[in-house]
Amino acid sequence: AESGGLKDNAYTNIMVAWLLRTTAQVLAAIGPEARRRVADLTGLTDEEAAAWADIATKLNLCFSDDGVLEQFDGYFDLDDLDWDAYRQKYGSIGRMDRLLKAEGRSPDEYQVAKQADALMPFFVLPDHELRTILSSLGYQPGPELLRRSFAYYLERTSHGSTLSRLVHADLASRAGHPELSWELFGQALLSDYADTQQGTTKEGIHMGVMAGTVLLALRAYAGLDLSGPDVSVAPRLPAGWRRMRFNVEFRGVRYHFEVDREQVAVRVDRPAPVVVGGATHSLAADVWTTLEVERDGA
Repeated sequence: AESGGLKDNAYTNIMVAWLLRTTAQVLAAIGPEARRRVADLTGLTDEEAAAWADIATKLNLCFSDDGVLEQFDGYFDLDDLDWDAYRQKYGSIGRMDRLLKAEGRSPDEYQVAKQADALMPFFVLPDHELRTILSSLGYQPGPELLRRSFAYYLERTSHGSTLSRLVHADLASRAGHPELSWELFGQALLSDYADTQQGTTKEGIHMGVMAGTVLLALRAYAGLDLSGPDVSVAPRLPAGWRRMRFNVEFRGVRYHFEVDREQVAVRVDRPAPVVVGGATHSLAADVWTTLEVERDGA
């Protein structure tokens, strides 16, 4: 390109669509009186809100012929790198951008990422919500969208950020690669203990990846999902784990969980529902309820 900037970055456009859709949903939910107060405070007009809703259905995304989400328009036209050659030459290639610049080359010329930009929509949005957004934009991605996109960008990401392995560990679990998920999870856990960024820990610990490893264990391995109306769990424990115990508060209800490969035991401090393996159950207060985990064969 003759000037800086990207065209139709996938993460940006998907999250803008989410933002504008969510704004419309909130405005509809709060009712006319509260909406008038919002308009008085912000100057938001009905015409502007309608324009936002219209934009949310017209943002552009790019896909390869075999269904990989393109990081931005033109990304697939960039050159590929010989990653093995760089690993042999430098060992640590986390900061591939700096290595290329040291050689007088620009990372903008290659399909290379420091962290998982194109995969972030899959990480921050539940699958059903992401697919709803893609559908509203006029796209009908196949069931292999995550698997194929994950495999493509895994080979082109240098993990120059401690958070990159965290995102990849979560998506590896969802994409059907439990061993890879466990390997990346372990690397994320060691970020500060082993100073994997080669000197950055002394400048300050990485709180993001610390908190993220806890979130990852709950999301990927306990299968905890708080994106719907009810708490949902679908355990997929790593090979070396026998059980997990954790607590979570959701909509004023305190849930205590103990999960293993076959069962989920749960106690709540007041009557509430819980979803286990896709099936909804009603729980009585202050008693442990044990539920079988139904497997889908995956």
